[in-house]
Amino acid sequence: MALQKEVTVTDSFGEDRTFPNAYHKITQISGNKEMIQAVVTSFASADGAKLQDMTTGFVPNLSESNFIAQAYNHLKTLPDFADAVDC
Repeated sequence: MALQKEVTVTDSFGEDRTFPNAYHKITQISGNKEMIQAVVTSFASADGAKLQDMTTGFVPNLSESNFIAQAYNHLKTLPDFADAVDC
């Protein structure tokens, strides 16, 4: 599972670059019953170069065992991923 959404990043020369079909994938997840931390890695495309990492956290729903799915659902509640689509 992953999300697709446009992303703009600043390159090492200070220039903003926009990637209209960026691919956002949870690459690491850890935590406990009180807080889950997820690292989201953004790529230029599904098989493209890595662009950036971001970390987000959420309180897990313990009645649901799939914490990765919960992490993706949490991402879609954030303003940066509000219009992201599943891919």
